[in-house]
Amino acid sequence: MTTTRQRLVDHLHGIAGYNDKGYLWSRHTPAEAQANQDEAQAVILRLIDEIGAAAFSRDLLAELQSGAGARDDSGNLAEWTRRELLR
Repeated sequence: MTTTRQRLVDHLHGIAGYNDKGYLWSRHTPAEAQANQDEAQAVILRLIDEIGAAAFSRDLLAELQSGAGARDDSGNLAEWTRRELLR
């Protein structure tokens, strides 16, 4: 069974891959890529609500709430989240 915490980490890894090169492979326009990031951010915020803000460090929570996770193309935020939530 996949936990909500694991779903968040997986989602962050997926969007990082999309932001790295996936949007090019999918031939998305800039507007489509932005819409994808907006949708990704909505999912991130929903998963944070399901997990509970208290589970996150203040710094990680601020980064994720700012939209950085939906724009990340390195996977660094996914790894940071994994280290905090999946210990």
